[in-house]
Amino acid sequence: MRRHIYRLISFTLMLVLCVFACTGCSNDKEKLYENYVKSLIGINYLGASADYIKATGASQADADALYEANMKLLADNILTYYGVVITDAPELESEYIELAKHIYSKVNYSIDRVYEGKDSYYVDIIIYPMDIFNQCADDVYAYVEVFNTAVSNGSYNEYTLNEYETIFSRGLIDILFEGSLVMEYAEPQTVTVQIIDDGKTYKISDSDFLKIDSAMFNIN
Repeated sequence: MRRHIYRLISFTLMLVLCVFACTGCSNDKEKLYENYVKSLIGINYLGASADYIKATGASQADADALYEANMKLLADNILTYYGVVITDAPELESEYIELAKHIYSKVNYSIDRVYEGKDSYYVDIIIYPMDIFNQCADDVYAYVEVFNTAVSNGSYNEYTLNEYETIFSRGLIDILFEGSLVMEYAEPQTVTVQIIDDGKTYKISDSDFLKIDSAMFNIN
């Protein structure tokens, strides 16, 4: 049985997730907004739910669902980026999700400042984009080349699609996991988001969250 050849394709940035408006009041708005932005980053990328629940009033189930959805999005993007098909080995999805959680555990950012502008408050976030895909590129390309040569030579002709997809996937997962243990970062970017506060609730826009999301990885 002929197997498909793996090819690398362009990386698709994460889709923005829902950002909940939150209620509350404080005399120290700068600290309030700083904690809010930290809580958004914490829940979406690190699964840190306590501050998010406190800031937004969301339930634990909603917070967990938000985190898991974001991990699945990264897992799906990794599969797409490397042209990996796991249709016949759906159990591998959980392994890619665990890889996503491990990669996101390396998120590196800090709040630079919170300040009042002409018509709103703003938060400057310094983000160090993770360079995992460029960092591991040589190892992945070498792995794909060797694997594709074996495919062309018929080495996997007697394998089931489940076995074939599993072997390739676990080799790729190992490369990315090992690379993330010594995560490299691109030059820091400053992302500015606006706090939208109507006096009863406050939030950041989906487009501002997308700016945060887009800065998490160095993709070229």
